[in-house]
Amino acid sequence: MNFWQKLKKPFTVLAPMEDVTDMVFRQILIEAGRPDVFFTEFTNVEGAAHAVNNSPLRPSLNLREGTNPVLQRLIFSETEHPIVAQIWGKDPKNFYEVAKLIKKLKFDGVDINMGCPQRDVIKNGCCVALIDNRSLATEIIVATKEGSGKLPVSVKTRIGLNKIVTEDWCGFLLEQKLEALTVHGRTAKEMSDVPAHWDEIAKVVKMRNQVFPKTIIIGNGDIKNVLDAKRYALNAGVDGVMIGRGVFENPWCFSDHLPTKKEKLDLLKKHLELWEKTWGDKKNFSVLKKYFKIYIRDFDGAGELRAKLMETKSLEELKILTQKFL
Repeated sequence: MNFWQKLKKPFTVLAPMEDVTDMVFRQILIEAGRPDVFFTEFTNVEGAAHAVNNSPLRPSLNLREGTNPVLQRLIFSETEHPIVAQIWGKDPKNFYEVAKLIKKLKFDGVDINMGCPQRDVIKNGCCVALIDNRSLATEIIVATKEGSGKLPVSVKTRIGLNKIVTEDWCGFLLEQKLEALTVHGRTAKEMSDVPAHWDEIAKVVKMRNQVFPKTIIIGNGDIKNVLDAKRYALNAGVDGVMIGRGVFENPWCFSDHLPTKKEKLDLLKKHLELWEKTWGDKKNFSVLKKYFKIYIRDFDGAGELRAKLMETKSLEELKILTQKFL
């Protein structure tokens, strides 16, 4: 039995987010109150396959010793299980190769990104663009299953490209006999500009029951905390709920804790310390600035402090300024 089937329902999942859900941030979420399942950042299979084939680390695959920014996305710690590696790209051969890598790295599952709505990604025929390329979507799923061995293969997608096509598209995906399917209740065109169509997600649950009952269905969109998750899961009938942007409002969103100003600043301090210990100079310092609005919000002086933090030019400068406010 794969890990998806063992989870107590409804379960929570951390959404994959570019330059956000790296190993350091996942460790921070464990401090605050962990989800039931972690997802990595999304990893490009073309870049990962090239990096592995040309890496002096092969075949040891000790990614912590390398500085390749693509392979860094696949670093995780034992405390993060169950953890799923999310991948995206265009060439089925590379999906096969990277799925084999993910299996070697001992992830708990592999997820195919068929939902990213970024224009350059769509223009290249990847991710959500696969809605209009069913033959390639099928090849990618088959290749990933072959490469991953017994690891469960899942897909994260949306309900359409420019218009809602839930029954057609998600019906097709259910026919692929996936272990899990995450449905973001918006089209690519809608981005995050409209409320998520949870009625469409509920349709997928009903189709699943008829097409392939074993597929786990995860709903995604507008979920801010565990209370939202339970309510939406009950209403739509999904097995689990994925939270993404909710962590930017409260990193304790997977628990029912309401943090104080000191707790937020203490958690930021831990984040900075773990970042330095884990990445050092292997990652661009400026990436850290994406996290400031997670911790510095909803207290007097938060805007002023966040503005000052954004002006810092080094990790050391950032640590000194944060310490002053502690």
